[in-house]
Formats: sequence, structure tokens, C-alpha cells
Amino acid sequence: MKKKIITAVLGICLTTTAFGGILTTQAGGLSSILGGAAKIGGIGIVINKFGPQIDTFLNKLLKQNNLSTEYTTKVVPIISIGTKGYIGAAQVTGPASSIEEVKAVAQVEGSFNGMVRVKGLVPVDSTNPVGASRVQGVGVSAIIDLKI
Repeated sequence: MKKKIITAVLGICLTTTAFGGILTTQAGGLSSILGGAAKIGGIGIVINKFGPQIDTFLNKLLKQNNLSTEYTTKVVPIISIGTKGYIGAAQVTGPASSIEEVKAVAQVEGSFNGMVRVKGLVPVDSTNPVGASRVQGVGVSAIIDLKI
């Protein structure tokens, strides 16, 4: 139930612009906004268009639960090492100068002894996982699941 409420609130926040207006979209959700774009490419479009609003929503949500930060935050795509595609989004947090460098979060997956699945999430300076470098002093503060 809580997840449905958060999803509904996020949807409302995404439709409200910074100027107090309402974006007009068809009832099909993010799929309508993307106009049939592929899921991988669609995530990049959504983050480019709605990243700041998602970031503001997350900051308010975290503050309401006494989990706010004094650092700068930003929403970026998650890129998967190996598939070279966007697979989701994440909010990163850290000093403003370091946050400016972050372009994506790289995800690396592995298996520990065949019993435990692990995912490493690392803020990086490029949306291309090949040759991307870790941005020091920045962490992942939220994972964003998009229904596309």
C-alpha cells in the first residue's frame, strides 16, 4: 500500500512543473510521454526531462522521514557494465563540485559463492561505462524504479 501511495505521489510530482503548471499527457503514463521509445533509451529521456523534479521529490520525502542531507543531490541514469544500456536511475549525494562531475551510476553485478547476488553502484563521470571513472566523495542515496 505504501509503495502505491509513493508511486502516486511521484506521478503527481512529475506532472507539476516548476512554474506551477500542469503538463498535459495521455493516460498511458511514461510510455505515452516517450512515444514508444525503447525502454533503455526511454530512461535517459525521462531522466533528462524529469530528473530535477524527481530529485526535489526525493529530497522532500527523505526530509519528511528525518533522513535529509546537507549535501548536494542529483538524479542520474544507472548504466549496466556489460550491456552498455540505461537500466534505471539513482539519486547521488555529495559536495557540489563532485556532484557536477557525476553523469551516471555504474552497476556491476556478481555472485558470491553462488548463494548471494551482489550489485555494486558507483557514481561515475560518463554515461559510457567503457573508460568511466569513479567520482570520489559521492554516494548513492536512492534508487529510482521507472515503469516504462
